Amino acid sequence: MRFFLTVLAGASMLLTAAPISAQGIPCAPREHLLRIIIDQLGESRQASGTAGRGAQMALFAGESGSWSMVLFLPDGRACLLASGAGFEATGGLQPARGMPT
Repeated sequence: MRFFLTVLAGASMLLTAAPISAQGIPCAPREHLLRIIIDQLGESRQASGTAGRGAQMALFAGESGSWSMVLFLPDGRACLLASGAGFEATGGLQPARGMPT
């Protein structure tokens, strides 16, 4: 969860600092990126939230432990902010400090 909050804060700064295309973040049409995440990687949405300027954040994860953090922009693009392995769901919201329970 700490990572989710850190990425969410970073994404908010990106949205206010400069256009996404200038940041070097891989973006594609929403449906294209979702086909990769859902159909090819086998991930499903685990969490979501509202970001700045009408954007939406989502965390996807799969049974294999793979995960993807995506920013959905109002213009129809989706940007892959981060991805990795070893995803473990926590039991609800966890404190930002300390180890998850």
